[in-house]
Amino acid sequence: MNRRESLGLLLLATSASVMPRVAVAAPRRTIVYDGRFEEARRFAAGADRALDCREDMALLWYTSGLCALQDRVIVHGLTTAADAMVVSDCANRAGFHFQRGKPQGSTLVPWSVTRPV
Repeated sequence: MNRRESLGLLLLATSASVMPRVAVAAPRRTIVYDGRFEEARRFAAGADRALDCREDMALLWYTSGLCALQDRVIVHGLTTAADAMVVSDCANRAGFHFQRGKPQGSTLVPWSVTRPV
């Protein structure tokens, strides 16, 4: 069992009763961005829900309710390649679809996560 799995199980076990309510109440437009970069902060401006992943993407994934998304909620992100790789792994483990976008002359990677139909 790796760090992400351990963290996921721990957080899921301690907040299992809260997660469904968090997911249902989540706004429809969620943006994950790396606040260290001006481009990412501009990307997140005006989002219904903007989550800064500058500290730890795996921790953010499990504590923000992203791991319990309901319906076909789409999460967009603009992060470093390392954070995008973490999101990809977490999303795949949760049964979500991760799609990496094409960088637009930047070191940051655009991506999106959806729940399969």
